[in-house]
Amino acid sequence: MGSGPSQEDYERISLELYELALQNTCVLPDIGIDESLLRYSGWDSNVELQSFSNELLNSVPGFIEKVVSGLGGLTSVPNAVGLGALVISMILEILIKSNTPASEDPYSLIRRVFGEEKASGVRDKMSEYLKRHRMFINDDRQLLEEMRSLEQQLSDKLTILKNSLLHDGQMSSRGFKIWVNGASFHLQMLIHEARLNFRARKPLPKSVDTIKTVIDIYLHDLDSLLKKYKTYMTYKTDSPLLRLSSPPICLHFCIYSICVISNTKCSVKHQRSLKDLHDPCEGSEMTGAYLNHVFSKYEPILGLKSHFSNIKNNINFIIRQNGWFTLSSTT
Repeated sequence: MGSGPSQEDYERISLELYELALQNTCVLPDIGIDESLLRYSGWDSNVELQSFSNELLNSVPGFIEKVVSGLGGLTSVPNAVGLGALVISMILEILIKSNTPASEDPYSLIRRVFGEEKASGVRDKMSEYLKRHRMFINDDRQLLEEMRSLEQQLSDKLTILKNSLLHDGQMSSRGFKIWVNGASFHLQMLIHEARLNFRARKPLPKSVDTIKTVIDIYLHDLDSLLKKYKTYMTYKTDSPLLRLSSPPICLHFCIYSICVISNTKCSVKHQRSLKDLHDPCEGSEMTGAYLNHVFSKYEPILGLKSHFSNIKNNINFIIRQNGWFTLSSTT
């Protein structure tokens, strides 16, 4: 028999497992930033919104009437960029789905990020803001007042959540996902507040400096949380990330073993031949080698830092974005 798996064995097998996981992404960590936040946080958010609206216009009977009614009779809405575009897109989703069975939360973003999570102050503040933005979508002055209050409250909830994940033994995939999406949403609130103030001809430099500072704080927090999350995933024992489906049956020699990658959503099996009795599927060293590939190559995780950094690098342009949402058939 051999002397056990080498570092090369760990590297080779962990890469095989990662490549298998890429074909079955349900087993990979679900901690990325939600698609809608990504779509409407860049410099083409108004274009994205109009494209989404046009798709609905072409596929949903009575679309125009539903939207005009849902927007309080408006056929054009100002500040339809960034967070403004995100909110309008979610209003469109709600209006289109109004004739389908109601879900527990009408906002698809909230459903995707929070899942079955019930007691979440972050969710409550985000949901309340979405409601308030819709209420005052055509009243910048009132919207700014609501935004200032809820932005501070959301910031407080994010700090509480971050500390519980880092220091109170509460780290989890769901908790991490809530924090990073909440941080992205909070950043969009600050940007939209600066945008509305800029429209009101208030000085921009101070807002830019504040937002850049917040981004730096979130990037630092993200480093700490990623490190903690990776350790959590490597050593958790209640539901190991990697395990043998059953010990290999060996008489004079071993033929193969089955290594399972699993989480609460799904699992995939990797069958491979054995050269000896030592199988490096299980254990922290194998899990750590596998997670090294995940954290250094998987785009939804790799892109977390770049999401915040890209906003920081383009912050002046993003704040100065301007655009209206106009229903196509009314132009």
